[in-house]
Amino acid sequence: MRDAVGGTFMINVLLVFLAVYIVFIAVALNYAKAFRVKNRIIDIIEQNEGIGDYTDVSENSVLGQVNDYLRSVSYYVQLSGNTNDEYGTCFDEGYCIDEPATVNNSGLDETYYKVTTFIKLDFPFFNLSFTIPITGETRKITNLRG
Repeated sequence: MRDAVGGTFMINVLLVFLAVYIVFIAVALNYAKAFRVKNRIIDIIEQNEGIGDYTDVSENSVLGQVNDYLRSVSYYVQLSGNTNDEYGTCFDEGYCIDEPATVNNSGLDETYYKVTTFIKLDFPFFNLSFTIPITGETRKITNLRG
């Protein structure tokens, strides 16, 4: 009888460690995906030398290209309402873009963009839910004043 109780305890310990391992792998994979999405959004902004219009989401616009990419990798994070002021302009697809003030350097306008993607973690068993931001910046984009 004593060995049966010890065996059950060991199985429970094994199941707890297995659950922790699965949660760790899931968080790592979600982090990698959000990091990759952030880097691709930065690449799209740099290739197009900035964002002209934040309301233009047509297929050939910068935001249209970003949204097409997000649909192709199935990235979607539901953001809460309080992120708009903190991270700049936030979009329904789960990313935010902030454009700090443009600097005029001898006739050239230099600006950069901050891109923020998010990881949303839900643990319904423990009634826990939180969002982790991942932020990156583009290089300085120089435009001739015209």
